[in-house]
Amino acid sequence: MEVADHVCAADLRERDSRRQPLDVAPLLGVWHATDRDNPGVVRLELGRRDTGLVVRCFGADEPEPLDWEEAAATGFGSSVGATEAMAFTARYDFGFLDVTLAAYAKQGILVLDTFTVFKDGSGRADYFTREFFHR
Repeated sequence: MEVADHVCAADLRERDSRRQPLDVAPLLGVWHATDRDNPGVVRLELGRRDTGLVVRCFGADEPEPLDWEEAAATGFGSSVGATEAMAFTARYDFGFLDVTLAAYAKQGILVLDTFTVFKDGSGRADYFTREFFHR
C-alpha cells in the first residue's frame, strides 16, 4: 500500500508562513451537559492560555462534580483555510486509565466524545461515550 502525498486537494495548497494560530474564541466558556442525570462529564470549562486552548472537565459526583484539573487542548478548524477553531481534542492520564476527549461545536451545541482506556489490568472494557453540552 502506498502512502498518499495528501488527503484532499486542499492539503496541496501552499503553506502560508504568516498564518496566525486558530482563534479559539468560539469555543471559550462554560459548557453544561444537557442531560442533568449524565453519569460522565457534566461540565467543561474552555479557556485560553497564551495562544493555546485549555480544557477543565468536571465528572459526575456527589455532592459536587469531580474536578479533573486543567489539560492542554488542540483546536481544529473546519478546513485547511479556517481561521477559527470549531473542535478540539485533549487527553487526561489518570494513571490507571486514560481519557481522550474529542469535541466539536455546531449551532450552539458542543458534542463531546470520550474514549476511556483502562491501563490497570482490571479486565474492565474500554468504552466510548457521546454527550451534548450547551452554554
